[in-house]
Amino acid sequence: MTNSPKFDEQLALNKYWEAIGGQTFLPGTSFAADRFARASFFIQAIPKSTDLNYIITVPKGTYTNQAIASVTSVIRSVNIPLGITTSGQPNIASTLWRSIPDNKNRVYYFDLATNPNTFWVSLLDFDLTEKSPVKKLILTNGKVYSGNVNDQFEASDPFCFLPAAIN
Repeated sequence: MTNSPKFDEQLALNKYWEAIGGQTFLPGTSFAADRFARASFFIQAIPKSTDLNYIITVPKGTYTNQAIASVTSVIRSVNIPLGITTSGQPNIASTLWRSIPDNKNRVYYFDLATNPNTFWVSLLDFDLTEKSPVKKLILTNGKVYSGNVNDQFEASDPFCFLPAAIN
């Protein structure tokens, strides 16, 4: 989620909140440790198998899509709203995007704060061999995507990395 506090400190703070229990009280500030505690509680609370209360509304009625929807809702619930900044604390800033990887099916989901839709990329549908052409997805100028966007990638020059600085 963030770089502060350090992960081991977040885990220690989270132990405190686990002892209180999320049904009793969850911290509600925009600080990373509070957001971590909320996400930790919610991720443990979402269904770990097909939930008959929800599956009928899930695209294709699959548990995979139910799980992606559940994880996306957890991530959204701990975001900093678009436009929020905290003076003197640059580590507390608006969430611009969320990404949800499905490692099993090799699909990567994107949920942008400025886009009303979720879109995804199926890595299995790309030619990722060494000599394959470089492509990119344009995310500027108000472009709106929805669903699978593999066919909307455009040819591009390779990304040029800056040389490593040696001190």
